[in-house]
Amino acid sequence: MVGHDRLAPGLNHLAFHAGPPTDVDQLVTEAPAYGWELLFPDRHPYAGGPDSYAAYLTNAEGYEIELVASAEPPG
Repeated sequence: MVGHDRLAPGLNHLAFHAGPPTDVDQLVTEAPAYGWELLFPDRHPYAGGPDSYAAYLTNAEGYEIELVASAEPPG
């Protein structure tokens, strides 16, 4: 069986709404215990651009998820 290649044609990753930025940060902290590691650590949490607070994680099989923070409520 050939492993998943996140750079190959097809589904690249799944994105999930993950709550406020503090929740995304907590998930990133806990992710290694579940086999996930942070992609693009040098650009985290703005690897998706300056207006996108998100974490990109990958696992040993090469699957990738994106955890997108919701905007903080005004106030």
